[in-house]
Parts: sequence; structure tokens; C-alpha cells
Amino acid sequence: MGLHEPIHILLVDDRPENLLALEAVLESEQYNLVKATSGEEALRCLLKDEFALVVLDVQMPGMDGIETAKLIKAREKTKDIPIIFISANSKEAEHLFAGYSAGGIDYMVKPFIPQILKSKIEGFVQMYLTNKRLKTQSMLLHQKTQELEKMNSELIAAKEAAEIAANAKTEFLAMMSHEIRTPMNGVIGMIDLLMETELQNDQQEYADIIRRSADALVAVINDILDFTKLESGKMEVEEYPFDLVSCIKEVFSLFTVEVNRKNLELVYFLDEQLPPVLYGDMGRLRQVLINLVSNAVKFTDQGGVYVFASVKERSDNGLTVEFSVKDTGIGIDPAKVGRLFHPFSQLDSSMTRKYGGTGLGLAICKTLVNMMGGDIRVDTSGEQGVTFHFTMKLGFAKENELEGESSHDWEIPQQEPPTRRPVLVVDDHPINQKLMVNILDKLGLASDVAADGQQALDMVTANQDYDYIFMDLQMPVMDGLECTVRVREQLAGRSQPAIIAMTANVMEGIQPRCIEAGMNDYISKPVKISSVKQALLRHSPDHFPMQPGKDRINEA
Repeated sequence: MGLHEPIHILLVDDRPENLLALEAVLESEQYNLVKATSGEEALRCLLKDEFALVVLDVQMPGMDGIETAKLIKAREKTKDIPIIFISANSKEAEHLFAGYSAGGIDYMVKPFIPQILKSKIEGFVQMYLTNKRLKTQSMLLHQKTQELEKMNSELIAAKEAAEIAANAKTEFLAMMSHEIRTPMNGVIGMIDLLMETELQNDQQEYADIIRRSADALVAVINDILDFTKLESGKMEVEEYPFDLVSCIKEVFSLFTVEVNRKNLELVYFLDEQLPPVLYGDMGRLRQVLINLVSNAVKFTDQGGVYVFASVKERSDNGLTVEFSVKDTGIGIDPAKVGRLFHPFSQLDSSMTRKYGGTGLGLAICKTLVNMMGGDIRVDTSGEQGVTFHFTMKLGFAKENELEGESSHDWEIPQQEPPTRRPVLVVDDHPINQKLMVNILDKLGLASDVAADGQQALDMVTANQDYDYIFMDLQMPVMDGLECTVRVREQLAGRSQPAIIAMTANVMEGIQPRCIEAGMNDYISKPVKISSVKQALLRHSPDHFPMQPGKDRINEA
């Protein structure tokens, strides 16, 4: 029954004249009055329709009102229908008790006063309508709750599926990083060794081309991995004191050959208000500068590339530093500026384009700058070239904090590695084994080789004289992390070697695992002679008092 349909009221009395009297009092378009002359007929009516109220005579032949009421209250469907008893008897206690015990809600004596009966009926009808509305709302609420629960379960399932997909993507990228970097390690490492030998001019040129091509491929791989880490939110800011001038000079040193070949100027200008030592993530700042300077050098054939750094805002907590990278190159069409800073976006995507690239560099820059509390924009209003401006929030640092705080600016002594005891190389790949043996041989060091973690553990247990162990992470039988833990346990209380991780897996989270396992340092593949030498010097017993697992991991 809807809320706007007539309301059914059941009138039960064995005398027709009493039913007519009740009908006359209650007649209304709002009500549908159903009449029954016996208890049995009343029960049959209740089976057919839904009633808001029953007006029931007490004294009837056959089944009286009390018995009828008990049967009404016994049925699940009709037990909540209000019953008003009407009787010719006076309101003696026994009659009242019998009526209320049978489930009656009210009791009236004949002859009744029409206005009182009518007002009581109206009150019970309003209660019925209110209850009806509540049931409808409750049903709607229950329906909405079920819909929300279904949506919530679907969202949870989608979230879990997304997390599984994200983890699968991360694992896939880690695996691909390992699978690509492992052969690249052999290519670049062997080229490095080849270029250390005496070569004819054309051989030197060929080797240089191979090396530059390999470096370009590694740069593309790094861009894709960096973008993936940023997209998944797994890139973290690592803050420490650093020298801004050293940071910029380090960036410039990467482009010396190309700048000299093009005969370009490469100059930086610093605001005098900038303190020499700042506090922030120099690695991320350097990455942004490398991307912007690389683009500037690539697109500039005449003139130069200029880097400016100035104080934009100063507060008690630190500085907002604005960096600008200006070039005198081909510039950017203002109509295409909106395509900048978007992943995989190329301003020239034609098949005849002159300049290569993944289209990820500026997208990575934007995300890194945002992580550092800044913003990046491009200015194409100059007569020549283009200028990229970006800001970063950096803190103050005392100059004496720089020394010994940063693992990124090691002061490497100009000397050969001080040990002559063999170095243990642990790697399952034959080419990488040969590469590391040759690199160490170039540095005047003998080496032992283990093909997996278990073999390395056996060798360390048998020979406790290793000062250094270069440990690959992904190996059969026993991986590098487990091997490191076992080595530390085996040599507990005795002289411990410096264990240096070398791996093709550069995904976020691998460095903390290396530290937790007890490693001292970390170099990523492709391995270079310089990074091996620096690691040896950094952890030599004379230069660096080694404490297993406590040194800061250094990403080479």
C-alpha cells in the first residue's frame, strides 16, 4: 500500500446497525472501511489486505473479540496492527484486563462518543502513516547501504587490483633494470678497460662511439625508471648540507666535451646573498640541472648556456632559491609551450626530427621541483633561445656541517687503494666476474671470485683476510643480502670486511635493504673503474674506520 492510497480500516461487529454507525462516524475519502460480522470473516479479510487499524467488538457469537484479537496477534503479518475494542459492558477491571491482555491498544464502551472515536482513529492512522514512512525510509536506507557496501567492496577490489598491478610493474621494472643493466655493465666496463689500453686513432674513435652510445642508452633507461618511481610516489627526498658551487661545477663537468666541441660558453652566476652551504637534496637539484643544461646544450649550436641562482624569498626557516637556465639555441614555439612538462611529450614528433630523447626529462624535472616545494616554468619571450626558471626551498646550514655529513661529496685521497690482500668478487654472471677481476687488476689488486652467495660464504669462512667484498644482489642458491647477513654472523666479534653492493636493480627501497643486511656501500651497474676505486678508498681501513652496516649507502 502506497502512502497516497486509501487507508484500510477493519470494522468488526456481529450487528449490522453497529457497523453502519461506525461507518457513518468514520466515513472519509482517506479511509477504505472494510466491514466484517464475525471473527472468522475478520481473519479472512486480514489475509487479503494490509490494515492500519482494527475496530473490534468484544461480544460476538462463535469466536468473540478477545479470541479474534489473540489470533490476530499470533500471526507475524498482523501482530503489529493496533486493535481498539468496543464493548457494551462497563469498564470493569476484568474486561479491561482481558482486552489489553489479548493485545488491544485501547478500549471504548458503547454507546461511544463519535468525536472521541474519530479523534482516536485519526491518531492511530497518523501513527500508522508515520510508521509506514519510517519503514519506507528504512528500506531505502538499507538499499543505499547495500549499494554503498557493494561500491565499497568494488573499490577495495579495484584498489587491490591496482596495488597488485603496481607491484607487478615495479617488480617487472626491477627485473628489466637488472636484465638490461647486466649486459650493459659488461659493455661499458669492457669499453672502459679497452680505452685504458694503447689504441690507434681510429680504434680510439670507435671505442669512444661505443662508450657514448652505451651512456646514451643508460640515460634513457634511467629516465624511464625515474619517471616510474616518481609516478608511483616511491621517490623520496634526502636532505643534507651541500656546497652549491660544487654541485653546479659537477653538473658542468658532464658537458665539457660537448660544449668544447660546439665552442659554446657554459657559465654560472650566483647571487651574493646565497650562502655557500645550503641544506637540501643536492641529488635531486643536480638531476634537475643536468636535465635542463643537457637540453640547453643539445638545442644550442652558437652562443652559450648560462645558469643563474638567486634568492627569491628569505625566512627564518630557510630560502626559496630561484634557478634559471638560459640558452641561445633554437628556442620554443610559444604555441607548443603547453606541451612541455608532460610525460613522453615531444615538441617535434615527426619522422624527420633532428633531436632525440624520451620526452620524460621535463616531466621528471617538474615532479622533482614540486617535491622540493617549488615550481618550474618556461620563458620564451627573449630574442634568442629559451629560459627555464625553477624554484626550490632550501634550508640554512653551517659551513662546518658540510664536512663528514654528506655521503655524496666524498673527499677521495689521490692514492692507490692501500691493500694488497685479495678482494672477493661475488657475481653469478661470467662477464661481470671477468670485468671486476680486470678492473681490480688495473688497480693493482688480486681477486677471488664466487659465483653465488653460498660459495662466497664458504670462502669467507675459510679465508677471513678479505678487506673488501663486492657483492651482487640477485644470484642463485643464496642472494647477496642473505649472504651479507650470514657473513656478519660468521665473523661476529672479529675483523669485518667492507661489503659493497653492486646491482642492476636501482628501484627505490633496495638501499635500505642493503643497510639492514649489513652492507657498507652501494654502486649501481654499469660499474665504472672510478666508482670501484672510490669505494675502495672510501672504505680502506686507514682512510675510513669501518663499522659494518653503519656507513651511509652511496649511490654511484
